[in-house]
Amino acid sequence: MVFSAPGMVIGLTLASIAFHYMTIHTSGNLVTGVHYPQGWASIVLLSMIIFVASYATGLGNVPWQQGELFSLDVRGIGTSLSTATNWAANFLIGSTYLSLMSAITPSGAFGFYAGLCLLGWLFCVFCFPDVSGLSLEEVQRVFKAGYGIRESERLRRVKREILKKEKPKPNG
Repeated sequence: MVFSAPGMVIGLTLASIAFHYMTIHTSGNLVTGVHYPQGWASIVLLSMIIFVASYATGLGNVPWQQGELFSLDVRGIGTSLSTATNWAANFLIGSTYLSLMSAITPSGAFGFYAGLCLLGWLFCVFCFPDVSGLSLEEVQRVFKAGYGIRESERLRRVKREILKKEKPKPNG
C-alpha cells in the first residue's frame, strides 16, 4: 500500500489536470456533442490506467487478504466486517460520483479523490504498523498494544538482528 498509493494519487491528479485543460472551453463541464482535444482525452485514459494499475497492485487486495491478520476466533467476523466496509465504500463512491462531478466539475471531483487518497496514504505511513516479515503470533502481539507502531518496529529490528547473526560468513 505504501508504494502503490502514490501511483493512485498521481493518476487521479493527472486526471484532474487533464480534465481541467480538456474542459477549459466548456466552463469545466463535460458537454455532450462537444469535441474535446484528443491529447487531453488520451491523458485522461493514461491517468486511469495508472490509477487502476496502482490500485490493483496495492490497496485493491487489502480487503481480501487482511483476513490472515485476524486470530482464528475472530477471523470470520473480522473478514465479514472488512468486506462489508469495502462494499459500503464502493457504494458510497459509486452513488455520489456523478453528483460530485456535476457539483464541482470533473476536474474538481478527481482532485477531491486524489486528496482523499493522499490522506489515506499519509495515514498508512504514519499511523499503521509495518508487519511485513512478522509471524501471525507476532502480528497479534503488535495489535494488542493499540496500533502497535513502536512494537512492530521493535520486533522487525530484533528479527533483522537475528538474521544478521545467523547469516553464514563467506569463506576467505
